Amino acid sequence: MAKLDMLIKSVENRQPISFQYNRADKTKGVRIGNVHAIFIFTSKKGEISTKLHIVQTDGVSDSGDKGDFPFWRTFNIDFISDVKILEDLDRFEIEEGYNPESYDNPIAKI
Repeated sequence: MAKLDMLIKSVENRQPISFQYNRADKTKGVRIGNVHAIFIFTSKKGEISTKLHIVQTDGVSDSGDKGDFPFWRTFNIDFISDVKILEDLDRFEIEEGYNPESYDNPIAKI
């Protein structure tokens, strides 16, 4: 199954995922979380990318100053690999602060 298809399935079924984030400026390692939305983002410079809005619940992080998990993160899908749907874990609950109306160009959202 293609990466985007797996991510959409994880949103539709509210199943946690694990993945690698492969940006040169980011810590390497597995991240785990609950994808609440996949959306198209256009920067102020006009650059278009596909993003995940995820509640990270475990794994490596570059946001250590934010305290313990869980916390909201946004990832660029182009740098995500090794996506696995964690079907053995319970479906996740919708996280406080989630606003489904905040996405102008959603691909999938809870």
